[in-house]
Amino acid sequence: MFRHGAVRSFIHYSTTERVFADWDGGVQMEQIQVLIADDHKLFRDGVKKLLELESDIVVVGEAGDGEEALLLIREHEPDILLFDINMPRVDGIQLVRELNNIPHKMRYVAISAYDDEDCLSALSAAGVLGFVLKASGKVELLSAIRSAARGQPYVDPRVAGKLLTSFSRRKEENDQLYELTPREKEILYWLSQGLSNTEVADRMVLSEKTVKNHVSHVLKKLDLRDRTQAAILAWRIGFAQLSPDTLAHILENEVR
Repeated sequence: MFRHGAVRSFIHYSTTERVFADWDGGVQMEQIQVLIADDHKLFRDGVKKLLELESDIVVVGEAGDGEEALLLIREHEPDILLFDINMPRVDGIQLVRELNNIPHKMRYVAISAYDDEDCLSALSAAGVLGFVLKASGKVELLSAIRSAARGQPYVDPRVAGKLLTSFSRRKEENDQLYELTPREKEILYWLSQGLSNTEVADRMVLSEKTVKNHVSHVLKKLDLRDRTQAAILAWRIGFAQLSPDTLAHILENEVR
């Protein structure tokens, strides 16, 4: 079941060891530990005071930018990172991508003044469970945090329709990858990482001519004009954000 404002998405999220009860009459099991990351102190102070009024939520730290957030997350190991998308030094999306590579797993709730569709797509690809507008109220913010703590996605009702459209488009684009062979997928991945045909050939131990032929097949199957469009597609659907090890594991299973 999804709470009001939630959209069933194609986001993949990691499980955590901590367990939280459903707050629709459920029994509290543990407090939700939240770390706030936003470059505006006044906003952080306001959100902290609001959250401190809730018996099931505790704020364990505050960060003014992405780099500080990384340090505090390693120190406090929160359950939820509540973060602004636009932060100095390391922005919110890049922060989440870096955090996906550390042992401690948490869930993410993004908060922003904007509902840009490309930004929403990037958040979903990075594994963000919740999204709330800064113009929203207390009810939406608390719903997003509690839903994310239970592993359920939550989308601000003001942008739910737009996000659903974005997710639907991403699924259609993701489905296109099924037409590619494992080798073509690997080549698409390395193109999305900015490698040239020569660099891809060296990495995959192929001739440059073979790589060029595979690139042509990829573009034709995906109905794209050039390698730049291919790279953009890979990033938009979350394929480019995979680690090389994860990619290798996926492709190995496809070959079997």
